[in-house]
Amino acid sequence: MLPLGLSFFALLSLLMGFGGIYLALVPGFPVSWLYVHAKTRKLVNWGLMVGAIAWIVVVAQGGALPDPVSLGAIGVLGLGVLLAHRLHQDAVFQALTDPAMAQDPLTLPLDPEHQLALIEVDGVTRAYPLEYVIHHHVINDHIGRRLIALTYCAMCRTIIAFDVTEIGPLYVGSFKDANMIVADRQTGTFFQQATFESLIGPLHPARLTLTHYQVLPWSAVRQLRPMPQVVHVTSADLRDFELPIPGLWRRIMAGDVTPGLARRRHDPRFSPRTRVIALAGRGGQVVAIPKTEVLDAGVVELPAYDVVLVAHGQSVNGFHRRSVGQALQIDPAGALHDALSGTTWDPRGKYSSGPRASDLEPIVLSDEFWFAWRFFHPDGQVIRISSLPPVSDIPEKGAIIAAHTERKGR
Repeated sequence: MLPLGLSFFALLSLLMGFGGIYLALVPGFPVSWLYVHAKTRKLVNWGLMVGAIAWIVVVAQGGALPDPVSLGAIGVLGLGVLLAHRLHQDAVFQALTDPAMAQDPLTLPLDPEHQLALIEVDGVTRAYPLEYVIHHHVINDHIGRRLIALTYCAMCRTIIAFDVTEIGPLYVGSFKDANMIVADRQTGTFFQQATFESLIGPLHPARLTLTHYQVLPWSAVRQLRPMPQVVHVTSADLRDFELPIPGLWRRIMAGDVTPGLARRRHDPRFSPRTRVIALAGRGGQVVAIPKTEVLDAGVVELPAYDVVLVAHGQSVNGFHRRSVGQALQIDPAGALHDALSGTTWDPRGKYSSGPRASDLEPIVLSDEFWFAWRFFHPDGQVIRISSLPPVSDIPEKGAIIAAHTERKGR
């Protein structure tokens, strides 16, 4: 009975060790199973390991020596313990809290095209290279009097910042429907990153609080005055993103497969990995526009949502339309210019010069893959740029242009 019992223990240990993968990727498993597994996997596998060793010791005292099968089962149990510690999402993508800031940001190994997320709180602005954030998925940072969690789901490319001052730091709790689940360290409550809503745990039901962030290339960030505080990074921090299995990530990104979300659940109007810029309009209505259309236009006005979208390189930021003016343009250096009043703002919307001595009002945006946005916002609207003439009388590229709304199914 000893080999048979140990083999059962070994199988159960492997199931627990690999649970973070198959429970997350197979749609049939409920979130409650993910939650229980995340809470118990280490305890269960260590219990199985200790129990098996104790069992062998007791049997050996009776004169029976462990056979090769039993010893092999002990080895498998040890592997299960290792997997429970190393193969779960919270271990593969280790969240950071209060990363060190660079003494001299201009010496960092950043290329001009590297994209950085900028967050401003209480007059303090900090910047985080996205190529660095993606390896951790969650960066918690105390900025001013607030605790901000910058989250970046690699699979769906959803970047969202949350104010978590009231609940404490976040970490990667699990993964479901091709999107990261984050959890707070104090209670372990699960939240779906894409919807901000809690799924299970002591705080459920609850909703994470969004906060503003902007994304700009390093070529623009290094010209800002004052220079934002930039997280200290090395060349290793900016390495290409990979999963534990070498080469797997490149194969996933090369096709339309979205692990954890079946292809039949994709909306076929766009390729699954089409980038969209998403925002919440008036009344909470969520809308999205293909990112390439914004990049091509330079500046896009959405009057129905009181929004103006502005492209800079491969980045898109948004501002409340009422703060912008009527003839916004982008100069070659990326600064924003109101052709009617002569007012100029830097790429972040901070006042530089001119009669309108106030900053532009930023709005919360997300830049994500189409498949994820549509799945989590099935009733959201899709905005397409029309062929209507520019709203302003300035026909150059970068002048505000009109857009129309295309409802689902049109």
